[in-house]
Amino acid sequence: MPSELREALTAAGASALVPKIIDPMLLEYQRRYSPMVRMVPSIKWDSDTYYFNQRTTVAAGGFVQDGGARPVANSTYTQQSYKMAHLQTVGAITGYAQEVTRQVIGDLRAREIEGSIRGQYWDIETGMLWGNSAATANQGFAQYDGLDTLCSTFSGANQNAINKSSGGLTAQATPLSLSALDELIDLVEGNIAGSVFDDSWMFVMSSTAVSKLAQLQVAQQRYMEVEAEVGLIVPTYRNIPLVKSSFLQPRTYSMGTLTTAQGTSTTYGSPSLPNSTTYKYVVTAVVARQGEIQPSAEVSVTTSSSNSWISLSFSTPTGLDGSQPTLYKVYRTAAGGSSGSETLLGYVDAAVGVSSTDGVSSIPTITIVDTGSALVPVNASTIPATLPTVYFGGNTGLTPPVGWNGQGSASANTGLENVYLMSRDQDNVVRPYVREMVPLDVYPTTNSPDSLPYAVISDTTFGVRAPKYLARLANVSTPI
Repeated sequence: MPSELREALTAAGASALVPKIIDPMLLEYQRRYSPMVRMVPSIKWDSDTYYFNQRTTVAAGGFVQDGGARPVANSTYTQQSYKMAHLQTVGAITGYAQEVTRQVIGDLRAREIEGSIRGQYWDIETGMLWGNSAATANQGFAQYDGLDTLCSTFSGANQNAINKSSGGLTAQATPLSLSALDELIDLVEGNIAGSVFDDSWMFVMSSTAVSKLAQLQVAQQRYMEVEAEVGLIVPTYRNIPLVKSSFLQPRTYSMGTLTTAQGTSTTYGSPSLPNSTTYKYVVTAVVARQGEIQPSAEVSVTTSSSNSWISLSFSTPTGLDGSQPTLYKVYRTAAGGSSGSETLLGYVDAAVGVSSTDGVSSIPTITIVDTGSALVPVNASTIPATLPTVYFGGNTGLTPPVGWNGQGSASANTGLENVYLMSRDQDNVVRPYVREMVPLDVYPTTNSPDSLPYAVISDTTFGVRAPKYLARLANVSTPI
């Protein structure tokens, strides 16, 4: 054996000869809990509007004398409706990409369509929770009403919501508790005069809310699970499934700083805010595929003229995975109201309109103008073709979703959450659709002959046949 030293060829030295082997398994890194599109019954509907009837009272009757009679009476009927909304995803890959990725991923275009369908279901679910039809009707991206809009009566005979926050950016919020869930149960049972204690009902809440309740139920936890849908095993409270949603947790995302201005021009309609009056505002955003994030810091404006408007300008916030807003919610005090006493003034479309350049891109709202009677979305000199003339969805029972969670300094704000109790019975709630995730081939153009474009189309709405079959626990904290 020769005794001279021999040079070793290392892996680094042979790097050009080492094959690159890629695992064909594709990790789906972006995920969501989206239970409502699965657990709310859906039905095929061949019309642009979902109509349904309600019997609101039955024929009156009562005691009579022997042989006597009562006056003729009849039931009372009404007809309600929900307009279909349209959702669309458009994508494309090149023919070259389709071929060179085949050994690793198979059919790349099919995988892209599959991912687009999953994402569009997330959009449908976000709408079922947060959509508002009135504020978005005229700007090109019309939505249907979600639970945030439908479940918003905080007092009176038709109450279906309970606000657990006393209001104020540093007010102590109520931690989620079993007794709070009991309040929801009692509210619904009082409204419908029926039982809710089975899997035809469900609580919808964030994963942090489920964890909070698990701590409260730990002694009984092993006995409290149910298969709510095929393969979906969830915990329960009083036999009602606790279903996780990814669209009810603000996380740490929040609106940025608001910049204010005021004026008296009629550009945005007829301004009517009075002179020498102070208003305080906070703004939140409803972000696509996430939900409502935490509000901005409070700003205060005192008008200097009669018949004024006040504008609130901001940088567009982003949410989870860089998602963009679909709506804004403006909270305002009464005239001269104290700091932290804001309630919901109204919803505002996150799009001013559709770009005239390409006819499809949205023009984002970066300023909201309060005229005293309406909230107008604005982008520089661009305003909606049809100006809003009223506030959409204003609610004096709803305060901003932020407060002190009771576990630290009162100056440390935390995002608050909603919990819903809702029926899953098709007689009470349904999701009608015209087209359900239909893939469409889009043809290449002469400017892009090697593209393989596609579109995924859905037409649907959220048909709550009676809002009293819903209940909402608003603004609870979920400290673990």
